[in-house]
Amino acid sequence: MPILPSVRVVNSSGNDTICYDDSYLNSKGVFLGDDPFKFAVPLVLFDVALMFLVANATHYALKHLGQSRFVAELLAGIILGPSVIGKSLAFHRTFFPRWIHPVLDTLSLLGLVFFMFTVGVKTNLSLLRKPGRRSLAIGAASTFLPLVLSLALYFLLKPSFPNNLRDGPLVYITAGRLSLSSFAVVAAALDELQLLNSELGRIAMSASLVSDVSYWTVSTLVNSGLKVTEAKTAVEAIGTVASIVLILLFLMLVARPLVLWSVKHTPAGEPMVEWHFMVLVLTSLMMSFTTQALGYNVIIGPLILGLTIPGGVPVGQTLTEKLEPVCMGLLLPMYLTLAGYRTNLNELKNLMQWGVLELMVVVCFLSKLIGAVVMSRYLDMSMNDALSLGLMLNIRGVVEVFIFNTLGSGQLATTEHFSVLIISILVITATATPLIKLLYNPKMHYVARKRRTVEHTRHKSTTHFMACVHNEDHVAPLLNILEITHGSPISLTLLHLIELTGHSAAMFHPYKQSINCNAPTASDRIVNAFRYFEKKQSTTEPGAITLHPYVATSPYSTLYNDVCYLALDRKICLILLPFHKSSDGAQHTVNHSFQSLNRDVLAYAPCSVAILVDRSLATATCARTNHLLHRIAIYFLGGPDDREALAFASLMANNRSIALAIVRFLYRRCEDNDEDKERKQDDAAMDRVRQQHSDNGNVYFIEKLVDDGEGMAGVIREMSENFDLLIVGRRKGVDSKLTNGLSEWSEFPELGIVGDMLAVAEFTEKMSILVVQQQNTYKGGGRDSIDHDDEVLNHVANAAETDRPARETGI
Repeated sequence: MPILPSVRVVNSSGNDTICYDDSYLNSKGVFLGDDPFKFAVPLVLFDVALMFLVANATHYALKHLGQSRFVAELLAGIILGPSVIGKSLAFHRTFFPRWIHPVLDTLSLLGLVFFMFTVGVKTNLSLLRKPGRRSLAIGAASTFLPLVLSLALYFLLKPSFPNNLRDGPLVYITAGRLSLSSFAVVAAALDELQLLNSELGRIAMSASLVSDVSYWTVSTLVNSGLKVTEAKTAVEAIGTVASIVLILLFLMLVARPLVLWSVKHTPAGEPMVEWHFMVLVLTSLMMSFTTQALGYNVIIGPLILGLTIPGGVPVGQTLTEKLEPVCMGLLLPMYLTLAGYRTNLNELKNLMQWGVLELMVVVCFLSKLIGAVVMSRYLDMSMNDALSLGLMLNIRGVVEVFIFNTLGSGQLATTEHFSVLIISILVITATATPLIKLLYNPKMHYVARKRRTVEHTRHKSTTHFMACVHNEDHVAPLLNILEITHGSPISLTLLHLIELTGHSAAMFHPYKQSINCNAPTASDRIVNAFRYFEKKQSTTEPGAITLHPYVATSPYSTLYNDVCYLALDRKICLILLPFHKSSDGAQHTVNHSFQSLNRDVLAYAPCSVAILVDRSLATATCARTNHLLHRIAIYFLGGPDDREALAFASLMANNRSIALAIVRFLYRRCEDNDEDKERKQDDAAMDRVRQQHSDNGNVYFIEKLVDDGEGMAGVIREMSENFDLLIVGRRKGVDSKLTNGLSEWSEFPELGIVGDMLAVAEFTEKMSILVVQQQNTYKGGGRDSIDHDDEVLNHVANAAETDRPARETGI
């Protein structure tokens, strides 16, 4: 193979030693006669850029087919390698000559080292304390069944295996690795699939963590045992054991205390100090060097260092912000692309050589899938969920590529063996990922069997509310809404929503007070405020409110899963959400992650949802709210959302310190149509509220006749300045002449037409707005499936027909 004139290959029959003139590092430039592709620095830069571009182009082409980045990056390497473009000797000799491979391999290996260090930091070992019965059972079944069956098949067919597979450790290592599930790989795949905090995602994470920690622990101990037995003298054996003990002592007595000291001296919400971060990164490199120098895996050192130090904020957050962009965005894709480049399909010539190894891979895959499915079905999971979980645990990634790379570099696997293993995990992952998307949709699990609305909650029975809080600024407005809501006991579920930073696994659990009372967390302060509210309410009305606090930590893109799951589990009838845009009077703060969450909850919630646009209520403290006379108006246009808003406003009207104006808008030219089901339901809802508050002088009923949306907007503009809080229905999908012309100006679709108009209007700058959406669907039918019987509706409507007010009554 032609190479540079200054480069020569020594011992080309075995491990190649490549020697080249170090003056061939930097090119003087094409205008001085130098070919940049003959020099190391420009060639490395070009190769890195080429691999990056091809990998991203492949991902862009395949992402519409549901493929992950891992598949795209591995396939990009195969495209550049000898299987496709690399068949051209000119391309191979120009862009990927053999003398440049060690440089590229070393550079990409840095990405793997930092990746494993980051994985260790983000791994939450507390999941091992109580992994759950289902996680343990499914993890064990999907691990031991493939391991037992694949090894049994190997011993059964061993006499017919080729010599290099019959006696070597390749089959044992392959069977062991493919029987397990890598926590880092499963976490990355579920994050890409946006299933981290789904029910199956949590089970898969727990099961893979147990098996992964067990694997690395056992493999390290076995490796240490082998080194002790291979030692020629007692000194060497003692040195091997002592080195492991010294590393563990350094981690526990030096590294961990120093990191904890750094965390303690880092201001809340701030990243690590720059030099602290640099020392931590250098320590991970030194740990990698130390374990490699002692004869262990190059990634063991960074991994156990990461597991030793605390994750989360600020360590994990700083690593995510500063290290991951280069590591995950450039170096790790480069490592996978190079692995694909070394895959040579032209080497798959001897069916007996690669066929038996492929048979072992297939047996591991199928038996792992069967083990997960059978155990899942035994635990009463649906077939779709069982198959999806089995596929999740079969996903392969960078850890398997590293193991197979190690086999190849250690001469335990030929190019043929390496190629078939890489192609196998590529096909498995490329098949599993789109199938998971097809089979498993967590949103379909958030459909209640019954009506979960305020309107359909029995009078005087316990009302189940949920308050979602992102930060402490959202506490006071939500407490004000709850404090003026009376009429029945309230079971309040509080959910503190936290963005996942610095951890791999999403977490969802009942709130527990932090151990360090001198440094309360944001969750502590939020829950304490609600506890005080609960205690304050109980002094005047025992049992008025019962608090159930929870904490959910997850990426914002999937936090709605936790909200919807908890709402379904706690039988919530109304979820209270803060609006994504807040104002303190001087400046506006916009958080688009909150907006995306609100939209997802509105779309998939198993109950009714209300979004609070806070402006004026936050000025009242929790202690003073009861002494304020709130002036509240509800603008009623008709439809399920408006009826739900009316029902919620009716609860507020039970508080005699509240003045409630119920303003109903009617189309002027519309004649009464008793056969119109929606109109009859609106009339019945109004009549029920009128009867419930017939003796309440603070409740006013107003009807306004308007010609179009512009007329209604004029009335609202004229009346709204008299109120502190405006309540409206979202009215999604409701077409009405009352709102003609208003939808063209919608800025916040999640608030509906009327809510959006109020949120952006100047005349509402000092008042708050509550937008209510009634439960969308339930298993009994769509949103038009009402539990009330039509005969009951007719009876209520007819009984109160004579009590209706004049159409233009004013307040």
